[in-house]
Amino acid sequence: MSVKNLDLDVDAPEKVPNVLRAAAEQFYEAEGELSAAWGDPQAGKIWTDFARILERAADSMDKARQRRGV
Repeated sequence: MSVKNLDLDVDAPEKVPNVLRAAAEQFYEAEGELSAAWGDPQAGKIWTDFARILERAADSMDKARQRRGV
């Protein structure tokens, strides 16, 4: 799994969803790596679940910002 900056200590509200999406990307990568390494298509599926949760949270944050005009 590659390591990107996943620090939530950001200086603007619009950056938080980007951090969550970056974390989701890493979780998708982890799922693929585990599946390949173990030779089991089910290995690491929880990371895909977590990635989807983070993407939904990021989408919700974008909607909240739009509602507030931020």
